[in-house]
Amino acid sequence: MSAVVKIGWLLLEVEASAIYFDPRSQIKTNKNNDRRSGVMSCPAVLSRLSRTYTVDAPYDLRLRFTGTKDRPEVRPVLSQSSITIEKLRKQFVWSPREQWASHEHPVFQITAPYVFTSETPCYLNQAFPRELIGRQTGFRLIEGRFPIHNWPRPLSWAVEWLNPDEDIILKRGQPWFDLCFETDDPASSIALRKQEMSDELRKRLLETKDVTSYIRGTSKLMGK
Repeated sequence: MSAVVKIGWLLLEVEASAIYFDPRSQIKTNKNNDRRSGVMSCPAVLSRLSRTYTVDAPYDLRLRFTGTKDRPEVRPVLSQSSITIEKLRKQFVWSPREQWASHEHPVFQITAPYVFTSETPCYLNQAFPRELIGRQTGFRLIEGRFPIHNWPRPLSWAVEWLNPDEDIILKRGQPWFDLCFETDDPASSIALRKQEMSDELRKRLLETKDVTSYIRGTSKLMGK
């Protein structure tokens, strides 16, 4: 019998936390597909979906690029954005141009106050949502992978703006990003459960907050 890896998740203690959606299972999302035939009968596909969860966007947002690539600026189109300018400013961060993957594609991040933990070795892979593959979104998610068993950290929605002449549009409830959980045992199953913030976890989050801004080689540090 395969093991069950228990993954805890929570939201940081932020204002308006009620607007954020619970992660949803891709197995449940695809439950109406016929698993007896086609791709849904493939064990590899089912294994991937069983480890994949989708986080949906918490608000409506239409972003317009202003300024220049050397001095980028952004403003929300208010008629199509539910979040106010003041609140967006607290969540929105430009990355310096020298840190962009391409000098032609501006990079920014928006806070996503989700934290995932595990007592069993487990890596979280944040990826472009599979439900948006093939659609013209105007952005490319900066994907990443890190260990949640020894490096609990808040997520962010970090993207490249592929064509700054075109607006980036988010709708509340549309897929924001996917999360796939990777364990040492490929036969294990994932059980996601919401948990409460503890003093121990709060202390650990402070210990690891913004460590990449201070030193390099953080993967070795977190492996201790």
